[in-house]
Amino acid sequence: MSRTKLYSWKLITRIVCVLLGILSFQPVYSSDSVYYAVQLAASKEPLDIGRFTRRYHITESIKEIVSEDWHRYIIGKFENLRTASLYASEIEIKTGITGAFPRKVTEPVPQAEVKPDTVSKAKVQQSDTAKIIRNISDSIPREKKIIAVPSALPRSSTPHRELNQLILRIIGDKNVNQTKNELIEYGKNHFPLAFRKIYNNFIERTYTYPIVLIFIILILVFIINLSLILLIIYNTNKFKNKKERYRIFYRNYYEEVLSLYLFDINDWNTTVTKLKRLKKPENRRILTLVLLIFKENLRGEMDAKITEIFVRLELNKDSLKLTKSPFYYKKAQGIRELTNLDPKSATNIINNFINDKHYQIRTEAQVSYVRLHPESPFDFLKNLLSPFSQWTQLSAFHIFRLHQIPVPAFINYIDSAQPNVRNFCLRMIIFFQQFEDATEIFKMIESKLETSRFLAIRAINDLRLYDGKSLLLKIYESEPVVNRVEIIKALRNIGDEEDFHFLESVILTGSVTMKVEACRSLYYMSRKGEERLTQISQKHNINLDLYLAHIKDPRN
Repeated sequence: MSRTKLYSWKLITRIVCVLLGILSFQPVYSSDSVYYAVQLAASKEPLDIGRFTRRYHITESIKEIVSEDWHRYIIGKFENLRTASLYASEIEIKTGITGAFPRKVTEPVPQAEVKPDTVSKAKVQQSDTAKIIRNISDSIPREKKIIAVPSALPRSSTPHRELNQLILRIIGDKNVNQTKNELIEYGKNHFPLAFRKIYNNFIERTYTYPIVLIFIILILVFIINLSLILLIIYNTNKFKNKKERYRIFYRNYYEEVLSLYLFDINDWNTTVTKLKRLKKPENRRILTLVLLIFKENLRGEMDAKITEIFVRLELNKDSLKLTKSPFYYKKAQGIRELTNLDPKSATNIINNFINDKHYQIRTEAQVSYVRLHPESPFDFLKNLLSPFSQWTQLSAFHIFRLHQIPVPAFINYIDSAQPNVRNFCLRMIIFFQQFEDATEIFKMIESKLETSRFLAIRAINDLRLYDGKSLLLKIYESEPVVNRVEIIKALRNIGDEEDFHFLESVILTGSVTMKVEACRSLYYMSRKGEERLTQISQKHNINLDLYLAHIKDPRN
């Protein structure tokens, strides 16, 4: 058994050596025992060479190779495949022979030379010529196998030949032939007779056409790569599952231990003793996550205790390190942890990130500022250098309402250089009904931004700023349709009988949407407005019943 294993390993080693030898895509043969020629024709029966040469006007000597019941006729003797290929192309152009191709011939070559001039001078008959050729063929010992190189093989070049010679010096031609013999011997000893012939043919073709080995190598490389990928996927999933189980176990364990301390069942020393593996970074991250969950779900006296645990275990230092990380998501995570679990430390560093170049860090810092400065939650808007995105506005508003922070005067920030800030302040002024300083709202009517003017019009309407009606009528003609509709809606609340004529002109010339809103404003403005609608319908012969039905419908 041991001798069989040793023989197998020796055989595998020699196979690897052969694979290295064919990396240049060339068959490994000794250059001293072969040469290249051009095959002109092949036949099961002998050809009349004299007639063949006269037909195609060939003056060079033609050699005949008889093998495997085939008569092959070749011409020329060349050192490499490239030269033979060029000569084959030249022969086809000169003589018109089709299918001429270069091939490799092994020495010694059994051959029969026939001089075209001699044949032509003898003028023997066809039957006599055939008889002579058969006699010559019978006198020549037939070789068992002729190794031929197909024309599809890549042409040899000097670097490839040099590489082959180098590999042959390293491996040795004797080793290559020995490996081939050992492969055949291995088949005789281990394979049944029915499969042995196929195996031997495969070995012969492999050594004749090395491209087969190249495909085998590629297939083996593919199989190895596929196996490695599957192995990596398997180990990665195994590692992830193991890590997830680890996190779940310690998260549940830490929740149980900390709960006992928060509800005064265990003292601090007992709690610290039970908190295992506190020095491991992964466990410290799990412990911080548990404290964040407690902070979100527990209120009252628990807030101070949770912050105490966070600081006494020095987890705040880990969060401070995160805020100095080069990765934006770690910075945002550190800011969030400090804001919720150690507000004092967060207040000291939060101003450094208000105008950070990364959107996510900037958003986290601005939302944290609202939480950490209840006396002036939006003072950072005064120094804001980057846009105040709508997502940040929603997040800040949510924190503002969630923690019941006192409402500031948003009119103080309406002169910001950032359009997003001005629009946010107008929305907040409308939402909290802050109409103390209407002058600043009127200034926004002159803004270059359409959205800002729209919000200013809505603020005048919702806050019932009657002094702004004249400004709205003044800018009506220059506004887009959306703003015009908003002005018409505003007249319903801040308009009077003086505006009937304006609304009538809208009904006569405006779009369908504008007509509906003009009818609505007149109808709900006063009793006289409703009468004015009837007069308009009769005077201008306009059927306004459909508009009125739409207005009166409670669904609208």
